[in-house]
Amino acid sequence: MGEAKDIDDSLDFLRYFEKYTENPDLATLIREKLSVDKKSLNLLGCKLNEEDFKALAGFSPIKSLSSLNLDQMGLDSTGLQLLSACDCFCNLENLSLANNNLDDEAIFFLSKCRALNLLKNLNLSSNEIGSLGAKVLSLAEGMGNLERLDFSYNRLEPLGIKSLANSKLGRQLTDINLRDTGVGDEGLRFLTQSSPLENIVCLDLSDNGLTGEGMEALARSRVFPNLKVLILNNNHLGDGGVYAMAESPMFENLETLVMHNNGLTTDSAISLSKSKTITLLRTLDLNNNDLRAEGVKALAASTNMKDIETLDLGENKIGPEGAKALAQSSHCAGLKTLRLNNNNISDLGASALARSTTLTQLESLHLENENWIHAQGTKAIAESKNLVSLRRLVLALNAIGDEGAVFLANSHQLSGLQFLNVAGNKLSPRGEDALQKSTALANLQVLEIV
Repeated sequence: MGEAKDIDDSLDFLRYFEKYTENPDLATLIREKLSVDKKSLNLLGCKLNEEDFKALAGFSPIKSLSSLNLDQMGLDSTGLQLLSACDCFCNLENLSLANNNLDDEAIFFLSKCRALNLLKNLNLSSNEIGSLGAKVLSLAEGMGNLERLDFSYNRLEPLGIKSLANSKLGRQLTDINLRDTGVGDEGLRFLTQSSPLENIVCLDLSDNGLTGEGMEALARSRVFPNLKVLILNNNHLGDGGVYAMAESPMFENLETLVMHNNGLTTDSAISLSKSKTITLLRTLDLNNNDLRAEGVKALAASTNMKDIETLDLGENKIGPEGAKALAQSSHCAGLKTLRLNNNNISDLGASALARSTTLTQLESLHLENENWIHAQGTKAIAESKNLVSLRRLVLALNAIGDEGAVFLANSHQLSGLQFLNVAGNKLSPRGEDALQKSTALANLQVLEIV
């Protein structure tokens, strides 16, 4: 009976599109992209024309979908108007419209859609939406269950941010991605003037030209009293901005803090190490700054590290002394993921990590790119009795050579490894064969050599 129903369903697809569209192949495409339970349809990258969207809007099985992906389809305001005017979205919980040609007019049509009352996740990333589009969406009355909104890579600018922050929609959101939306310090100041956005727990403000001055203004407010995840990559916060954050009670619930490339120095690490409010972090990512060994020593000596499970201090010029400080820190005992790429930790740093009696819970260790680890450092890792929990080891672009590869291949201490990357280490067939034919690395699933 099940098979007969499947055949009937397939015929329904074909009959509908033969009757109502000039593109009968659309039926075949949808059948291919539809999930087995017929609750999810992923049309990523499929180019449809206006008539196709019209047919799609009138196709009754679409109404049963809970997830719909229309990313990178060339969808414009006309196509979205057709979809928004019907009830094809009536059961959607997840809608992704990323990387299309959607402008403010398109968002106007979407905001008027009456069939989005169940929607929880909306992705509008990488379109052509401006401040007016943000305003009309903020006024939408049919999205009462929306929780997560991705507006990244649009041009909302300060006025668009102001509209969202002062709207009912903004106050109901739990997760908002505003990466590269032109927020700027002015946008932060608008945020400080709005009522507390108490539901927001996750916020991405990366690539927005934010400075220490803007962060100081934000830190003095209580606009995000329950924030748990804050991502601030590629801004210009500097040590002043981090100092303001470290002193602000608004960030007392933070569990994840990510600040790549913000011009941070040792002083920022010291501010975080002494903070009386940022004390609950589980993930700290400060990749591509300038903390140096002294900054790492300050962090390693701080009780604020006690709950950290994921730590990324890559590209911070920490050297072997920084690696040694982490290896000896009792406050880092809970670390499961550690990344120290591009830090020139050398064999001394690798050996210190291997000898650590506190980093015994590490599952992922990333030491790639210009750490100048040779066979000696690799041997220390391979023979370590303290790193037996490792499941992922990345040593790409070092200088381990064939000798180092053989140490890894013969390591029974690393028998739990599932992923190993040693690409860019100038291995000859001898080193490659040793790893590929290793019986000691019995659980290895992925080996990257080239």
